Amino acid sequence: MSHLFETEAFLAVVEEASFTAAARRLGVTKSYASKLVVRLEDRLGVRLLQRTTRQLTMTEAGRAYFERCSDAMRAFHEAEAEATELQTSPQGRLRINLPSAFAVGYLAAPLAAFKLRHPNLTVEAVLADRKVDLLAEGFDLAVRIGELPDSSLIARKLASVDRTICASPSYLQHRGTPRQPEELSAHDCLLYAYHAAPTTWRLKGPARDVAIEVSGKLVSNHGELLVEAACQGLGLVFSPLFLTVQSLRQGRLVQVLTDWRFPLSISAVYPNARHVPAKVRLLVDFLVAHFERPPWADFG
Repeated sequence: MSHLFETEAFLAVVEEASFTAAARRLGVTKSYASKLVVRLEDRLGVRLLQRTTRQLTMTEAGRAYFERCSDAMRAFHEAEAEATELQTSPQGRLRINLPSAFAVGYLAAPLAAFKLRHPNLTVEAVLADRKVDLLAEGFDLAVRIGELPDSSLIARKLASVDRTICASPSYLQHRGTPRQPEELSAHDCLLYAYHAAPTTWRLKGPARDVAIEVSGKLVSNHGELLVEAACQGLGLVFSPLFLTVQSLRQGRLVQVLTDWRFPLSISAVYPNARHVPAKVRLLVDFLVAHFERPPWADFG
């Protein structure tokens, strides 16, 4: 039997001034409520209640124990209520890791809307394109693009996006338009430093997949910089559509090898836990709904 239940029985008896009323409150029999108090006294080695046929009186030790335990039990119930409230009404801090270019272009507005819905929540958005360790670095949630390694993290898909090859009209006029993936090796390619293999472009085509070795003299860890370099005519860029769609619509870029691309998933990931915090669950649900039809869908 839990020692806590023995203490609850004692507190109920004192507060109700009756074993019968205390038993009713606890949902046990009167004899069992009495037994619980006796067990408590035996365990503590001290009498807490003086019992007569007419009344119950606390001993000096019983009064001191009652006062201390009443405060402790009140704090215990308040903690339980607070934990339950946090599951339904998020508050506190929500620390999230976001890929920088995607966050600026596509997450700033939905995060602002989410924050307005939950004014008691403090959102800390850390932009970094490296793969952070959520648990070690204290993050509640991350948005990741691309393949997810096997891990203990829970992943929920937000959207899909293709990585496609684009170039400026001026570059293609000067250097020609590649018609087959193998021709990419003869072109200036703009390289993303955070790819696992920046000089290997993996493409999925109508009937086969290829891995083409490319080269170039501009390498960066920032996708938007590479896209702008492509707009300026410096070479071909192999980039997710969410970074190139605006330039494609403006005519600053055009897609080449349109039958060849590489699909990516955009996912929310968070630590595996028995009870996912409400703040995490609500944000993930909000982002899933927001990206039901992503802004780049017409170029997908």
